[in-house]
Amino acid sequence: MLANKIIRYYGYFGEYSLKGIAKTCAKLIISEHYRDLCFDTFQFPNQEEMEKWVLEEMKQHFDEKVVPLIEQTYPDLSEEELEDEVARLERRYQKDHEEQLMSTTKAALKELRIRVRGLQKELKVLKRKYTI
Repeated sequence: MLANKIIRYYGYFGEYSLKGIAKTCAKLIISEHYRDLCFDTFQFPNQEEMEKWVLEEMKQHFDEKVVPLIEQTYPDLSEEELEDEVARLERRYQKDHEEQLMSTTKAALKELRIRVRGLQKELKVLKRKYTI
């Protein structure tokens, strides 16, 4: 019941949410590897590495957005009932998970390429400007 409500009405696993996760992953990778980008030693993650980033971000997003939503929707649930409901929703989501994981991973890689190219262009301009 609640799983349907979250998926249908709140659009948690919708396209907008997954695009946001892809953008966040791209930003996190750039932040973590900024030094490599500055020194032209950055290497793009492969599909498998990016998938790990996406999975971690999906889990964090789920914990931050869905768990409080369940708590607000059903404030009378005990801690155990809340955990059961979250587990039920996670199982329901697992059925569609692979397809969404692949599309979000591809979107994250694309977003990362776009952002890295833009950043590399800006860095080249700065290097030309400040080197003799």
